[in-house]
Amino acid sequence: MDIVSEILDILSEGKPMSSKEITSELKYRGINLEDRTVRYHLKKMEIRGFLIKTSNGKRIITNKGLEELKQASVSERLGEFSERIEYNAYFCNFDLYSLKGLVPTNLAIVNKDKFDAVIDVLVQMGKFPFLISDLVAVSDEGETLGNLKIAEGKFGIATVSNTIYDVILRFAGVSVTPEFAGLLNCRRYEPQGFTELISYRGTTLSPGWLFLKSGLTSVLKCLKTGYGKIITAVRSFSKYALDTVRSEIKIAKLKGFGGIVGILHPSSRQFSLPLRNRARLIVSAGLNHIAPLQELGFNPEIRVNEVFVEFSELKKVDKVY
Repeated sequence: MDIVSEILDILSEGKPMSSKEITSELKYRGINLEDRTVRYHLKKMEIRGFLIKTSNGKRIITNKGLEELKQASVSERLGEFSERIEYNAYFCNFDLYSLKGLVPTNLAIVNKDKFDAVIDVLVQMGKFPFLISDLVAVSDEGETLGNLKIAEGKFGIATVSNTIYDVILRFAGVSVTPEFAGLLNCRRYEPQGFTELISYRGTTLSPGWLFLKSGLTSVLKCLKTGYGKIITAVRSFSKYALDTVRSEIKIAKLKGFGGIVGILHPSSRQFSLPLRNRARLIVSAGLNHIAPLQELGFNPEIRVNEVFVEFSELKKVDKVY
């Protein structure tokens, strides 16, 4: 960030600050400027409408200043979602062998009057051939899922995220890197190839969420007819870990997890992915589980990889009544 963005970032926390306090915070961040230089920048920022000065001489950021900070920091936030995936993989402590610990989830928050319809859709999705897990966690208004409180008039459904495989492989000693999210075209329930790819490093948002909100998915159609476009995640890892990955995926399948589309050697040309000297894991996105809620117009609020749930709290959807 430049100096203006740094000052805006400091003030974005909402606390009114004097020029000396701002100078001190800048020094804490490794930016050593004289107080008079900081005052000069503050004056210019006031003229531009980014700040206002209070009666006691302190500065407060304005809405215009917040918008400027948002625009200035976009390029620096590229790859932000991939960092969230990596953080989740290290934060979650799920143990595949004991089936205990925190798992990463995707959360759909929906109006309570749609509860029966949502449950009906999720019961149908239990037969989706690319499902990560058929287990869900449900919370009513006023209750919490993870650390998120469900608002009045709403209920929340948490489903297992495909990031569960990042967690499983980390515990097996394999480091995986998020590469792409893509739309995978299916025909007769068989994956044919990608129609779209977004690099995790090139976006500040969840690529899967972007596909879903843009109306590009047809998960429910795929479930019913075998034809459609589903969201898929591509991870890369060392080719020397192929045997370990195959072994862990096999165990995960025996434990009830699915969604694996392919485990590819670097020499594989399947799906026409950009060539790299790394193996790849291609897995159906956990978002597919709740994608039909968006496709059917239920207008869910979707939180991707933001909520962690204890695995023991998850249950089959027909047990949530």
